[in-house]
Amino acid sequence: MYIEKETNASYGFVAPKIEKDADKKIEVVFPTSELVEPELDSNAAEVKVERDTTIVDMGTLGAAASLTLTPGKSLNIGARVVVKAASDGTARALTVKKDANTTIATISGTASTAKVKQFIWTGTTWIMID
Repeated sequence: MYIEKETNASYGFVAPKIEKDADKKIEVVFPTSELVEPELDSNAAEVKVERDTTIVDMGTLGAAASLTLTPGKSLNIGARVVVKAASDGTARALTVKKDANTTIATISGTASTAKVKQFIWTGTTWIMID
């Protein structure tokens, strides 16, 4: 439990009543979030996703690029990644991958426009919410 010192308000987590979890010890990583602005190296970037919410801002792409979303070891199922990528005056595609061999999605670009897509971690892969 956390107590806000100025207002004396307290915040804490309450366990849900889920029948199938009876008599089990369920642990989840505390939810945190971050904004990542990766640098492209040869039109590729990798982001290690370790938080419940990660916003990845790719900036404005000057060429087609790829982004690898590497899950951290204790990533919660249901963790979200929001990816934003803009195209310069030419439409630029962004390929999103789980690893070097697994493509999750290709986001088609539109000239001078930003695209935003969301991905959810299933525990084994990322799925894109369209």
